[in-house]
Parts: sequence; C-alpha cells; structure tokens
Amino acid sequence: MSKAVFSKTSSTDVVLEDAFWEADNGWDEYFLNRSVWVHMDEYCPHLLGDEDYSRIIIHSGNNSGWKYSRRLKDRDLVHAVFAEIKKPVSEKNLIELGFEKWSGSYA
Repeated sequence: MSKAVFSKTSSTDVVLEDAFWEADNGWDEYFLNRSVWVHMDEYCPHLLGDEDYSRIIIHSGNNSGWKYSRRLKDRDLVHAVFAEIKKPVSEKNLIELGFEKWSGSYA
C-alpha cells in the first residue's frame, strides 16, 4: 500500500488515498502527465438506510474509470486489493483484481 493520506472529511467518511498515479499507455484517456486519479475511502453511515462501504475508485477522465467496492466488514480485502495495484496503473491489472468499469457516476 502506498503512503496513505488520512483525512476525515466528515464524521462518517475517511479518505485513505487521494492522488494521481502514473498510468500505462493502454488507457483511452488520462489526466495530465498520463495519470489516473486514485481514490480510496471508507464510509460508516449514521443515517438509517445508508449502506457502509470500503472502496477504491480509479478515475481516468471524462466521467469514466474503474471501481472496487465492498461492505465495510470486508475492508481488509479492499486494502489487500489496493496493495496489489501495480504502477504504472493498467486496466488489465484492475480487471485481474476484480474492478468493475463505471461511467457517468461511480457512487
């Protein structure tokens, strides 16, 4: 796992990673300097009806990317998957790790 940046954004949402990582040349779109945005957070709800999660979002631009999300009780699995993301980030590696493609909104 890369150096995590711990910042509490609310009483229930903890951001563990929020950075641009180098991407390989297989992506259709990138951010500046051939990078993708890597975001990992965990949510523990206080509102009735909300569901908890631990997730990794890989955003490649134009409202699309890859998502790996599990219930908070499975956070150890999510952390293990995060540790297996190779740099430069490749879509092939994300598929092998079980990420799902998203477009429009990753929520």
